[in-house]
Amino acid sequence: MKIDKQALSARIRTIMRKQGLTQNEFADLLGISQPAVSQYLQGRVPPADVLLPLARLGNTSIEWLLTGDEKTAEAPLAVKESPTAYGDTHAVLEIWPKLPRQVRRSLLTLMRNIEDSLER
Repeated sequence: MKIDKQALSARIRTIMRKQGLTQNEFADLLGISQPAVSQYLQGRVPPADVLLPLARLGNTSIEWLLTGDEKTAEAPLAVKESPTAYGDTHAVLEIWPKLPRQVRRSLLTLMRNIEDSLER
């Protein structure tokens, strides 16, 4: 099966817009770089370790991301690992879409400030 890379990038863009995120905010939330986000929005297929949190952030399935198949868009993710295997990342991705946009922006600013202080 061949993946329509432009359709995939459109679905990624849809998730980003629905969450009200900039490319930098999206990258921070997924634990990737902004240039990686830019590449995904231009048609590069994200690796599996990015697809899973991306699907969770969009409250959808990896299959929908890759194929656009609406029947599976709201199907539960079939992951054998327990959600606790993903630690705090899983918790953040579960809660994030429920937060108001301004709260998300404030949290991202706080996390960046903490990260900067740890690097010094």
